[in-house]
Amino acid sequence: MKRLIILAAAILLVLILALAQTQEKKSDKPGKVEQQNSNLTSSQDPYVIAPQAYKREFENEQVRVTRVRYEPREIIKSHDHPKLPTVYVYLSDSGPVRFIHTGEEKFTTVRPAVKAGGFRLGRPANETHKVESLSDQPSDFLRVELKDLVVDGTFRGRFPPETNQSAENSEKVGFENQQLRIVRVTCAAHNVCKLTAQTSPYLLVALTSSQLKTATNNGDLSNLKMELGQTMWVDSGDRLRLENSGNTPLRFLRIELKVKS
Repeated sequence: MKRLIILAAAILLVLILALAQTQEKKSDKPGKVEQQNSNLTSSQDPYVIAPQAYKREFENEQVRVTRVRYEPREIIKSHDHPKLPTVYVYLSDSGPVRFIHTGEEKFTTVRPAVKAGGFRLGRPANETHKVESLSDQPSDFLRVELKDLVVDGTFRGRFPPETNQSAENSEKVGFENQQLRIVRVTCAAHNVCKLTAQTSPYLLVALTSSQLKTATNNGDLSNLKMELGQTMWVDSGDRLRLENSGNTPLRFLRIELKVKS
Protein backbone atom coordinates (compact mmCIF):
# COMPACT_ATOMS: atom_id res chain seq x y z
CA MET A 1 0.00 0.00 0.00
CA LYS A 2 2.79 2.41 0.88
CA ARG A 3 4.40 1.73 -2.52
CA LEU A 4 1.12 2.58 -4.29
CA ILE A 5 0.81 5.82 -2.30
CA ILE A 6 4.39 6.77 -3.12
CA LEU A 7 3.85 5.95 -6.82
CA ALA A 8 0.63 7.99 -6.92
CA ALA A 9 2.37 10.93 -5.25
CA ALA A 10 5.21 10.75 -7.76
CA ILE A 11 2.75 10.73 -10.69
CA LEU A 12 0.88 13.67 -9.16
CA LEU A 13 4.15 15.58 -8.78
CA VAL A 14 5.07 14.95 -12.43
CA LEU A 15 1.64 16.19 -13.54
CA ILE A 16 1.96 19.36 -11.42
CA LEU A 17 5.42 20.11 -12.86
CA ALA A 18 4.20 19.54 -16.42
CA LEU A 19 1.24 21.87 -15.85
CA ALA A 20 3.52 24.55 -14.41
CA GLN A 21 5.81 24.37 -17.47
CA THR A 22 2.81 24.68 -19.78
CA GLN A 23 1.59 27.79 -17.95
CA GLU A 24 5.07 29.29 -18.09
CA LYS A 25 5.26 28.81 -21.87
CA LYS A 26 1.85 30.42 -22.28
CA SER A 27 2.93 33.41 -20.21
CA ASP A 28 5.81 34.05 -22.68
CA LYS A 29 3.25 35.06 -25.36
CA PRO A 30 5.64 34.93 -28.33
CA GLY A 31 3.09 36.54 -30.66
CA LYS A 32 3.02 39.65 -28.49
CA VAL A 33 6.82 39.85 -28.36
CA GLU A 34 6.99 39.70 -32.14
CA GLN A 35 4.48 42.53 -32.38
CA GLN A 36 6.55 44.62 -29.97
CA ASN A 37 9.64 44.12 -32.11
CA SER A 38 7.65 45.13 -35.19
CA ASN A 39 6.38 48.23 -33.43
CA LEU A 40 9.91 49.15 -32.39
CA THR A 41 11.08 48.95 -36.00
CA SER A 42 8.19 51.00 -37.36
CA SER A 43 8.59 53.57 -34.58
CA GLN A 44 12.11 54.28 -35.89
CA ASP A 45 11.09 54.47 -39.57
CA PRO A 46 11.37 58.10 -40.73
CA TYR A 47 8.49 57.62 -43.20
CA VAL A 48 6.30 56.61 -40.25
CA ILE A 49 7.59 58.87 -37.50
CA ALA A 50 7.81 62.05 -39.57
CA PRO A 51 5.85 61.64 -42.83
CA GLN A 52 5.65 65.42 -43.19
CA ALA A 53 9.46 65.58 -43.37
CA TYR A 54 10.44 62.38 -45.22
CA LYS A 55 8.76 61.31 -48.47
CA ARG A 56 9.95 58.42 -50.65
CA GLU A 57 10.31 59.76 -54.19
CA PHE A 58 11.83 56.83 -56.09
CA GLU A 59 13.32 53.42 -55.38
CA ASN A 60 14.78 50.52 -57.35
CA GLU A 61 17.49 47.91 -56.72
CA GLN A 62 20.29 50.48 -56.94
CA VAL A 63 19.02 53.61 -55.19
CA ARG A 64 16.40 54.98 -52.85
CA VAL A 65 15.54 58.68 -53.14
CA THR A 66 13.91 60.44 -50.20
CA ARG A 67 12.74 64.05 -50.35
CA VAL A 68 13.34 65.80 -47.03
CA ARG A 69 11.91 69.06 -45.75
CA TYR A 70 12.59 70.50 -42.30
CA GLU A 71 10.35 73.41 -41.44
CA PRO A 72 11.83 76.43 -39.62
CA ARG A 73 12.61 75.55 -35.98
CA GLU A 74 11.06 72.11 -36.43
CA ILE A 75 12.00 69.31 -34.03
CA ILE A 76 11.73 65.69 -35.21
CA LYS A 77 11.98 62.90 -32.67
CA SER A 78 14.52 60.10 -32.88
CA HIS A 79 14.43 57.83 -35.95
CA ASP A 80 16.72 55.58 -38.02
CA HIS A 81 18.31 55.74 -41.45
CA PRO A 82 19.90 52.71 -43.16
CA LYS A 83 23.66 52.18 -43.11
CA LEU A 84 24.25 53.09 -46.76
CA PRO A 85 26.50 55.53 -48.62
CA THR A 86 24.37 58.60 -49.29
CA VAL A 87 24.46 61.63 -51.56
CA TYR A 88 22.71 64.66 -50.08
CA VAL A 89 21.53 67.09 -52.77
CA TYR A 90 20.52 70.52 -51.44
CA LEU A 91 17.53 72.11 -53.16
CA SER A 92 17.30 75.36 -51.20
CA ASP A 93 19.46 77.79 -49.29
CA SER A 94 18.97 76.93 -45.64
CA GLY A 95 20.44 77.49 -42.21
CA PRO A 96 22.11 75.09 -39.77
CA VAL A 97 20.45 71.90 -38.54
CA ARG A 98 21.37 70.01 -35.35
CA PHE A 99 21.48 66.19 -35.34
CA ILE A 100 21.41 64.61 -31.88
CA HIS A 101 22.54 61.01 -32.27
CA THR A 102 20.72 58.74 -29.81
CA GLY A 103 21.97 55.30 -30.87
CA GLU A 104 24.83 53.28 -29.39
CA GLU A 105 27.20 56.20 -29.98
CA LYS A 106 25.69 59.35 -28.51
CA PHE A 107 26.97 62.63 -29.93
CA THR A 108 25.69 65.84 -31.48
CA THR A 109 26.65 67.41 -34.82
CA VAL A 110 25.49 70.58 -36.54
CA ARG A 111 25.13 70.69 -40.30
CA PRO A 112 26.25 74.17 -41.38
CA ALA A 113 24.19 76.42 -43.62
CA VAL A 114 23.97 75.13 -47.20
CA LYS A 115 23.34 76.56 -50.66
CA ALA A 116 20.95 75.27 -53.31
CA GLY A 117 22.75 73.16 -55.88
CA GLY A 118 25.43 71.92 -53.50
CA PHE A 119 25.83 68.30 -52.44
CA ARG A 120 27.51 66.25 -49.74
CA LEU A 121 28.77 62.67 -49.64
CA GLY A 122 28.00 60.71 -46.49
CA ARG A 123 29.78 57.42 -45.79
CA PRO A 124 27.71 54.48 -44.50
CA ALA A 125 27.08 54.73 -40.77
CA ASN A 126 24.46 53.69 -38.24
CA GLU A 127 22.16 56.71 -37.99
CA THR A 128 19.71 57.03 -35.13
CA HIS A 129 19.11 60.68 -34.43
CA LYS A 130 16.80 63.49 -33.44
CA VAL A 131 16.64 66.57 -35.68
CA GLU A 132 16.39 70.23 -34.67
CA SER A 133 16.18 73.03 -37.25
CA LEU A 134 18.14 76.00 -35.92
CA SER A 135 17.04 78.69 -38.37
CA ASP A 136 14.01 80.51 -39.70
CA GLN A 137 14.52 79.01 -43.17
CA PRO A 138 13.05 75.70 -44.32
CA SER A 139 15.59 73.09 -45.44
CA ASP A 140 14.83 71.09 -48.61
CA PHE A 141 17.11 68.35 -49.88
CA LEU A 142 17.27 64.83 -51.29
CA ARG A 143 18.77 61.77 -49.62
CA VAL A 144 20.03 59.51 -52.43
CA GLU A 145 20.92 56.20 -50.75
CA LEU A 146 23.18 53.95 -52.83
CA LYS A 147 21.97 50.45 -52.04
CA ASP A 148 24.44 48.31 -53.98
CA LEU A 149 27.64 50.33 -53.79
CA VAL A 150 30.71 49.58 -51.68
CA VAL A 151 32.62 52.84 -51.29
CA ASP A 152 36.19 53.60 -50.26
CA GLY A 153 37.66 56.35 -48.12
CA THR A 154 37.48 58.90 -50.93
CA PHE A 155 33.67 58.96 -50.72
CA ARG A 156 33.32 62.02 -48.52
CA GLY A 157 33.18 65.81 -48.61
CA ARG A 158 31.00 68.85 -49.18
CA PHE A 159 30.70 70.33 -52.66
CA PRO A 160 29.19 73.83 -52.97
CA PRO A 161 27.33 74.97 -56.09
CA GLU A 162 29.19 76.62 -58.93
CA THR A 163 29.72 80.36 -58.48
CA ASN A 164 30.02 81.26 -62.19
CA GLN A 165 27.43 79.15 -63.95
CA SER A 166 27.48 79.02 -67.73
CA ALA A 167 24.30 79.48 -69.74
CA GLU A 168 25.63 77.24 -72.51
CA ASN A 169 25.56 73.47 -72.79
CA SER A 170 28.17 72.02 -70.46
CA GLU A 171 29.14 69.05 -68.32
CA LYS A 172 31.48 69.43 -65.33
CA VAL A 173 32.61 66.62 -63.06
CA GLY A 174 31.92 67.57 -59.45
CA PHE A 175 33.25 64.35 -57.92
CA GLU A 176 34.71 61.08 -59.16
CA ASN A 177 36.27 57.95 -57.70
CA GLN A 178 36.35 54.29 -58.71
CA GLN A 179 32.71 53.68 -57.78
CA LEU A 180 30.89 56.89 -58.63
CA ARG A 181 30.89 59.98 -60.81
CA ILE A 182 28.76 63.07 -60.13
CA VAL A 183 28.45 65.54 -63.01
CA ARG A 184 26.88 69.01 -63.17
CA VAL A 185 24.92 69.35 -66.42
CA THR A 186 23.69 72.60 -67.98
CA CYS A 187 21.25 72.64 -70.91
CA ALA A 188 21.09 75.91 -72.83
CA ALA A 189 17.71 77.53 -73.51
CA HIS A 190 15.91 76.32 -76.64
CA ASN A 191 18.64 73.82 -77.32
CA VAL A 192 19.34 70.11 -77.43
CA CYS A 193 21.29 69.10 -74.34
CA LYS A 194 24.66 67.61 -75.21
CA LEU A 195 24.78 64.59 -72.93
CA THR A 196 27.78 62.30 -73.00
CA ALA A 197 26.70 58.73 -73.79
CA GLN A 198 26.86 56.57 -70.66
CA THR A 199 27.52 52.86 -70.27
CA SER A 200 26.62 52.97 -66.57
CA PRO A 201 23.20 53.53 -65.00
CA TYR A 202 22.58 56.95 -63.51
CA LEU A 203 20.13 59.14 -61.67
CA LEU A 204 19.37 62.56 -63.13
CA VAL A 205 18.33 65.17 -60.52
CA ALA A 206 16.65 68.42 -61.60
CA LEU A 207 18.27 71.44 -59.90
CA THR A 208 15.82 73.79 -61.64
CA SER A 209 12.23 73.40 -62.77
CA SER A 210 12.46 72.11 -66.33
CA GLN A 211 10.25 72.08 -69.41
CA LEU A 212 11.72 69.41 -71.68
CA LYS A 213 11.28 67.23 -74.66
CA THR A 214 12.77 63.83 -74.02
CA ALA A 215 13.35 60.47 -75.69
CA THR A 216 15.34 57.32 -74.98
CA ASN A 217 17.07 55.06 -77.47
CA ASN A 218 16.23 57.27 -80.48
CA GLY A 219 12.50 57.14 -79.78
CA ASP A 220 10.03 59.93 -80.52
CA LEU A 221 10.34 63.07 -78.44
CA SER A 222 7.65 63.69 -75.81
CA ASN A 223 7.00 66.65 -73.53
CA LEU A 224 8.13 66.34 -69.93
CA LYS A 225 8.03 68.76 -67.02
CA MET A 226 10.49 68.13 -64.19
CA GLU A 227 10.08 70.09 -60.97
CA LEU A 228 12.95 71.09 -58.71
CA GLY A 229 14.30 67.94 -57.05
CA GLN A 230 12.48 65.54 -59.36
CA THR A 231 14.57 62.61 -60.59
CA MET A 232 14.83 60.40 -63.66
CA TRP A 233 16.49 56.96 -63.68
CA VAL A 234 18.35 55.88 -66.83
CA ASP A 235 19.40 52.23 -67.12
CA SER A 236 22.80 51.07 -68.27
CA GLY A 237 23.10 51.27 -72.06
CA ASP A 238 20.03 53.49 -72.57
CA ARG A 239 20.60 56.68 -74.55
CA LEU A 240 18.74 59.71 -73.25
CA ARG A 241 17.99 62.73 -75.42
CA LEU A 242 16.87 65.96 -73.78
CA GLU A 243 15.79 69.21 -75.39
CA ASN A 244 15.27 72.39 -73.37
CA SER A 245 11.95 73.93 -74.41
CA GLY A 246 12.21 76.89 -72.04
CA ASN A 247 13.71 80.37 -72.10
CA THR A 248 16.31 79.78 -69.36
CA PRO A 249 19.17 77.29 -68.90
CA LEU A 250 18.32 74.05 -67.11
CA ARG A 251 20.63 72.50 -64.54
CA PHE A 252 20.90 68.89 -63.44
CA LEU A 253 23.07 66.68 -61.27
CA ARG A 254 23.90 63.31 -62.86
CA ILE A 255 24.86 60.60 -60.34
CA GLU A 256 26.54 57.78 -62.25
CA LEU A 257 27.06 54.34 -60.71
CA LYS A 258 30.11 52.89 -62.40
CA VAL A 259 29.64 49.39 -63.74
CA LYS A 260 32.21 46.86 -62.52
CA SER A 261 34.36 45.57 -65.34
